Amino acid sequence: MPAYRLTPDAQSDIIGIRQYTVQQWGETQSQAYLSELRQTIRLIAATPSLGKGRPDVGKEVLSFPYSSHVIYYIVHDKQLVVFGVLHKRMLPERHLSERETT
Repeated sequence: MPAYRLTPDAQSDIIGIRQYTVQQWGETQSQAYLSELRQTIRLIAATPSLGKGRPDVGKEVLSFPYSSHVIYYIVHDKQLVVFGVLHKRMLPERHLSERETT
């Protein structure tokens, strides 16, 4: 099951991560960080069970850490759906409760 999809909210999260990283550490670091983030998403798309169940966020929600961030996802119709990529210090119940997961 290597297929995955990013919801518009997850895409927005990644754009924000990119903008912040470019501003703080430069384009080269931003490209490296986002490349590794994409590799991590591909890894969990291939093996979704690597994630930790997050009933505090929602039914069937899993999360997987990546560096300073946490990737939030579900498996829907045999496809990994990433609906959030939050900084590890952010409270997921505050930032993810209104997001679409499909």
